[in-house]
Amino acid sequence: MSKDPSYADDEVRDIIERALKEQPASSGVSHEDLLSIGAGVGLSPAAIEAAAREVTEARVTTAATKRILSRDRRVVVAHGLAYAVVNALLFAVNFLTTPGEWWVLFPVFFWGLALLLHAGFGLSKRVSERRLSREKRRLLQAAGAGVARLTERRAGVRVAGPVDQIEEPSLDDVEASRSQRGTRGQ
Repeated sequence: MSKDPSYADDEVRDIIERALKEQPASSGVSHEDLLSIGAGVGLSPAAIEAAAREVTEARVTTAATKRILSRDRRVVVAHGLAYAVVNALLFAVNFLTTPGEWWVLFPVFFWGLALLLHAGFGLSKRVSERRLSREKRRLLQAAGAGVARLTERRAGVRVAGPVDQIEEPSLDDVEASRSQRGTRGQ
């Protein structure tokens, strides 16, 4: 008698990835199918939900970072073009009006320093958390997610539900919160 073969975790991942790649022109896997695949390999729905959220958040973070860096590069290139055009014009004016005095070197030097600083900061791969969360919000709103707000957390950004699912606090809740803050400080 032969037993059913058993597979290690990495083999399961490889098998599922290969099967999905070979599937003809699929538009992806639905969330229900993902949950059933997880149940088929012994994963809890909560683990699948958490992993799906992490993957989605990582995808949004990557897209937002790419957009920010692309925008920064375009701004630095535009600054460099403005530098070249304006300083060429200043050089022409300097050459035609006072060829013996090279005052054009002052704006070329100081603006060049500013351009170098701008390029150093603008072309770095570092993106602040504030800019990243703002770009994530833009991406999610553009995708029609109906996001009401993004709440900063240490581990990342948590997306609040659609606007119609968020409950507004009542006046009594606000007053109770204010009174609790007032008594804690004493």
